[in-house]
Amino acid sequence: MLNMSKKSNAYTVFILPDPTSKPYSFSIGKKTVRYLLGFLLVGMVALSGVFAQSISILSDISELHVLRKENKEQRAQIQSAINSVNDLKKQMVRLVELDEKLRVMTDLSPKRSSMKTLAQGGSEQQVDPLNIESVDFSTVGQLNASKSSTQKIVVALQEDLKLLESQILEEEESFKELIRAISGIQMRWASTPSIWPVKGWVTSSFGPRTSPFTGRLAIHNGLDIAAHRGTPVVAPAVGTVMNVGYDNELGRRVFINHGFGKKTIYGHLNKQAVRSGQAVQRGDVIGYVGSTGKATGPHLHYEVRINNIPVDPMRYILN
Repeated sequence: MLNMSKKSNAYTVFILPDPTSKPYSFSIGKKTVRYLLGFLLVGMVALSGVFAQSISILSDISELHVLRKENKEQRAQIQSAINSVNDLKKQMVRLVELDEKLRVMTDLSPKRSSMKTLAQGGSEQQVDPLNIESVDFSTVGQLNASKSSTQKIVVALQEDLKLLESQILEEEESFKELIRAISGIQMRWASTPSIWPVKGWVTSSFGPRTSPFTGRLAIHNGLDIAAHRGTPVVAPAVGTVMNVGYDNELGRRVFINHGFGKKTIYGHLNKQAVRSGQAVQRGDVIGYVGSTGKATGPHLHYEVRINNIPVDPMRYILN
């Protein structure tokens, strides 16, 4: 049992353990009680402050964990984006180099472009993957500061992507031009009489020679290729048959127009295997070796004309 009695300058405290026991008592001065109450109040206020600060620290720790997680995810995403952009840059540099080589091969003039900035780095230094790895995430303040660095990296990435987009469009137009040029070259190659029209041996070359009929010097406008009668004669390039006929000089003959100013003539044929207006491919049989017209024996008279001017067929034969 606890009892407290009041004197003039002190408080007397009675302690009665149980009804049959003798009570204990002691006195406490009023000043002492006031001091104790003051200390208790100050302690409670101090504890309240500590509690509030603890709650704030716990909140910061929780925020730090959340921000660390978010920044780690963002850092991984940004790193992936940086790697992708750098890979695209490398691929674009290779495309630019290929573009330049193809332009040399197709005799196209170099295009004026800013694409080489990629090969020289461009804004690549601003998005160095090492920068994102070096950001400190150890405190909330540093995490917040890192957001500014991250934003700068994102802005740099956006600028690089815009540059890549414009360069891709530019390169697309360049490759369209190259495709047109290559297509034209392919057509020229396909129309160039570049294979032997018959298997045999050359008995008379292009240029001045002694005519076997007059014994005088004359210009021979083609090749005479000796072969067995009936040996197939083939078209040396893509073209369209202009004329199938007969004359006293060439006997049975075939004229083929290959386009781009190129024509070929085949004379002394035993038999023609095509008709006028017929399209032919390289290697198609157009007739057979004979000795019709003014000929001393079975052979093929073969001419190549460029813009209607006879030229040496050997300049074009590749096989």
